[in-house]
Amino acid sequence: MKKIIGFLILSKLSLSLGGIEIGTSPSINSIANPAQTANISAQSPFYNPAATMFLENGQYLYFGAFEVFPDYKTQYNGKTFLKTTTAQPVPSFSYINKKEKYAYFIASGSLGQGGFLKYKVSYDAIDNFHVTAVNPGIIIGGSFFISKDISMGISTRIIYSRLESKGKIKNEGEFKSYIEATGIAPEISFMYTPNDQLNLGIKYLAKTKLDYDGKVKKGSEYIIHRVFGKFSVDHRKDFPAVLSLGGLYKINDRQRVSLGFNWIMESKKTIDSNLYHKYKDTYEYALGFEQDIYEKMTLMFGYGYTAKGDNGHTIGDMTQLDSQQLGIGIKYKYSESTNLYTAFGINFYKTDNSKLYNQTISTKRKEPIFGIGIERKF
Repeated sequence: MKKIIGFLILSKLSLSLGGIEIGTSPSINSIANPAQTANISAQSPFYNPAATMFLENGQYLYFGAFEVFPDYKTQYNGKTFLKTTTAQPVPSFSYINKKEKYAYFIASGSLGQGGFLKYKVSYDAIDNFHVTAVNPGIIIGGSFFISKDISMGISTRIIYSRLESKGKIKNEGEFKSYIEATGIAPEISFMYTPNDQLNLGIKYLAKTKLDYDGKVKKGSEYIIHRVFGKFSVDHRKDFPAVLSLGGLYKINDRQRVSLGFNWIMESKKTIDSNLYHKYKDTYEYALGFEQDIYEKMTLMFGYGYTAKGDNGHTIGDMTQLDSQQLGIGIKYKYSESTNLYTAFGINFYKTDNSKLYNQTISTKRKEPIFGIGIERKF
């Protein structure tokens, strides 16, 4: 039984903040307000690259980082099998060069279901066992005007994925092994500003294919197969396609409200009816509000809800839990060319109690978040 759960852990571990970031890339703005599809800022390449055309001409740099304080736990018949409370840093960066008729950009961060996530696992046959999932990547592309109030963005996302395990099997010695894959996915986006009060945005990100080819890159393939089962290294772990819609409405000169919707087109291969099945699509809903306090300071508030539907089989797969995201942030205009950001957030997840071969598996998860960022125009 624990061998089966071990297989599920290696094959499906990831860090997906509140579910909201499954098809985008988390930055400081999205921690405070997950409804970013129609917002215009130096962080737009992460959410809607077409929005970069509505920046003033010039070069923009954004640097940000936030710390996630995860509290994840999976219990097997009441006993803790998997847990992590190790804080995880999540950096992000973007560069935009906006011209009169076009813009180009490059951005980097933890894409897809990204993150630098370490787990500790209790297994009768293994001592000091650790699993690390890493999914960093970059976005490269450009945007241009179709008309004076409609822009289009074309970009590519490149993701590097690595799953590493290390530990010591009792009476057999230590092991350290990893599998890796690289995926490329195109995305297309549009921004429409029919008047000075309204922004409308749409983006489609294609499925990112990640095929690990069933090869262990380091260490003993015999050991890793024995611990996890052969499907742990040859199962495809694609990131799903995502359609994002969003709107921003300027209530007045000091107040703005934004809405967001993500349709995540999830699917999994069917290997074993007890372990995998065809996932249903996931739907994410986001609401944000901004209030200018005075000329230099803006408060940001956000709420997001991720509905996983009847996906079930969440054992070891913490991205398949319904969740709610609450955020608050401050934007401070340090100078005419520099904005400073601070954001706080917390993600709450539905506790899942599932049955696998008549055994009870309980999965619990929550994530407080704190981050800072800076944007500068040159």
